[in-house]
Amino acid sequence: MLAAAGIRATSQRFLVLDVLAAHRLPVSAQQVHAELHDRGENIGLTTVYRALSSMTEAGIVHVFTHAGEAVYRLCGTAGHHHLVCRVCGLVAERQEENVVDGFRAEEVYGVCAACEGGQARRAAG
Repeated sequence: MLAAAGIRATSQRFLVLDVLAAHRLPVSAQQVHAELHDRGENIGLTTVYRALSSMTEAGIVHVFTHAGEAVYRLCGTAGHHHLVCRVCGLVAERQEENVVDGFRAEEVYGVCAACEGGQARRAAG
């Protein structure tokens, strides 16, 4: 994946990819760093940020903002857009046409079904 994107494959980048692949929701650089530290990996936070930055620039990873913080997620290789839940941060990729009324959609924010159900229950209770 890294080589195909024109990025040098390093052990640190593999470690960061491994953490991202293990998460369904996007994670912050600090979360990636903490998980690697908990595994006993000696990798600095700056190295994690650099790995995420290079992978973001290459299109392997996408950065989102959730609760005012940058969070990262592995992306599919085909052209797609993202549906992002404002409540929980869940991201769904959609490969279908992403042009709506002349606009190319990259990220569409809304509320996922699970959170929508929770909001309806809280409003009723």
